[in-house]
Amino acid sequence: MEHAQAPPHSIEAEMSVVGAILLDNESFHSLDLQADDFYVSKHRQIFQVLAELLTKGSAADLVTVSDQLRAAGQLEQSGGAGYLAELLDYVPTAANIAYYADIVSAKSIARQVIDVARATMQQAQSGADPDQLVADALGQLQSVGQTSSSSWLTLADQAKIYEKYINTVDDTRFCTGFPDLDGIIKGVAPGEVMMIIGYSGTFKSAFLHNILLNSAMKTRKKSLFFSLEMPETLVYQRTVQIVLEQLTYFIESGYAGKKVQENYRENTMKELERLGADNLVVNPRPAITIEQVERETRIARARFGQLGVIGIDYLGLMAADGVKSEYERISYCAEQSKTIAKRLDVPVVVLTQINRQSVRDGKVEMHSAKGSGAVEASADYMLSLVRNDQKQIIVELLKNRNGEANIKLRADLEAKYLKFRSLEPFDEIAGKVVNRGKARLREAKQVAAPDYDPF
Repeated sequence: MEHAQAPPHSIEAEMSVVGAILLDNESFHSLDLQADDFYVSKHRQIFQVLAELLTKGSAADLVTVSDQLRAAGQLEQSGGAGYLAELLDYVPTAANIAYYADIVSAKSIARQVIDVARATMQQAQSGADPDQLVADALGQLQSVGQTSSSSWLTLADQAKIYEKYINTVDDTRFCTGFPDLDGIIKGVAPGEVMMIIGYSGTFKSAFLHNILLNSAMKTRKKSLFFSLEMPETLVYQRTVQIVLEQLTYFIESGYAGKKVQENYRENTMKELERLGADNLVVNPRPAITIEQVERETRIARARFGQLGVIGIDYLGLMAADGVKSEYERISYCAEQSKTIAKRLDVPVVVLTQINRQSVRDGKVEMHSAKGSGAVEASADYMLSLVRNDQKQIIVELLKNRNGEANIKLRADLEAKYLKFRSLEPFDEIAGKVVNRGKARLREAKQVAAPDYDPF
């Protein structure tokens, strides 16, 4: 009869780690281990007691550890005082604790990977949704081996991370495709969030669609469009409308087989692909939660590779498990949008509505968004879209983590195509800020590679 193979572990390494800590308490503080990293239950219990004593500044020796285990009713399960003495004698010095801790950690990670694989296999056999399985597994695997102490970064650690960031950020920032705006905000970097608010009738969904397309066509990276409001049919129609500047009746007629143009459907797809519009990919799932956004994004990254941006239309239609009021739901989703931007290391752009008071006052400010405190706090950049007395669409930069704010730009919008052609300074103040932004970009271009192009 075959015996099941034991999960990866090293009893010797676990004994060496625990024994070294008993021998030299200070060695504990150099470790990046948790009790669950130990396979043998008595080693888990002993390490947990050591951790509790040493994090409180207490001494951890045979007497104090025995007393603590006895008080918890675990002394006999942990091998008794005799086993603690054996551990103390097992290692002559604590000098090699890092080596043994690495072995314990590696075995723990291997067991965690096996656990994820086993759980995924069981769920697959029970008929769970395959895409959901993949997303959940990817998320769990990403967290494998992470411990709280690994979050501490020395100045040297920070410098290395910053150097890598600064050498890649121009390739990973999300740019709207409007130089006057991008010159001011310098683009939305991975881990950052842009919130866009506005009244109904200000073409804010079309604005989001435009900037996601601009990025997709320029960078050829996938722009993820979570369209909670529009079905995929309307998103596609709008993509054709914006990119190819065609009226809706022309698009509908072409796909209905009417002779608006020879080989209309084939030519339309070829032209969209040539221009890079096929890099806008859409998820039309309604009432999606922020956790599902993260899972779907992980699926997209596994399928498409590097992502350019996540766009969400819109915050008020998102769901949140276990949350009752609208205010709490919107606040939660706004806060978590920042969390997933950092965790996924992707720029996030979110549309949201304005509150009733701002509608009555006819003025949009940072606190005008529904769930305002959370929306404003979660945003690195905040734009508003309003229609002035001359029926012009004005895009105002309300919040800018990289510099000037309260800057107004006038949109050149061709409404029949839903196409935002440009954003230009609305007044003299905006003009000066835009010129400073362009000057900074010219300086960056001179320092960077000759072919550097932020747009």
